[in-house]
Amino acid sequence: MKRGIVVLIVFASATAACGSNGSTSTPTAAETAAPSPTETPVSPLVGEWKRVTTCNELLRAYRQSGFEESVIEENILPGLAGPDNPWLPAGELADPKHPCEGTVPREHSHFFTELGVFGSLDHKGQQVDDGSYEIIDDRTFQIGNTTFHYKIIGEDEIMFEPVIPDDCSTKRCLGAALWSVSVAYAGETWERVN
Repeated sequence: MKRGIVVLIVFASATAACGSNGSTSTPTAAETAAPSPTETPVSPLVGEWKRVTTCNELLRAYRQSGFEESVIEENILPGLAGPDNPWLPAGELADPKHPCEGTVPREHSHFFTELGVFGSLDHKGQQVDDGSYEIIDDRTFQIGNTTFHYKIIGEDEIMFEPVIPDDCSTKRCLGAALWSVSVAYAGETWERVN
């Protein structure tokens, strides 16, 4: 049995010597490390951002975004006055003339992944928006054809501002503009969740 071990050791030594061309130095860590791909820095936009929203804040955001009262009355108030108002406790309907009366604040969040996926979660944690986004520069991104500016405050807060075209007369453009206001809550801050 000892003879078999000696033969194995001699064979292993001979094999190592043949493979090293007579050199006995060991490769350095730099020589053996796998090449690393160039890493792109992760945008500070990536993560989940939440805030507590109210019906009155949303109406104020629409008004401050320059929409005429008739546009708000025709496109926003019917939804707020109906059973799909996210701020209404279950089973209660608001007065159509005062759609925010009786509403309660609700938590809402948006998420942006490293792979360019955008989504929103309602107060129940259900996804209510989805799509892809593209970062244009260090203060601008797009979801589809809708542009937003953003401002990171410290490491844990962000503000969004929708870019609404001057002439948004088509139904499609108006729908996207109204949606962008409901995403952004311009002037309000969102807190980083992760």
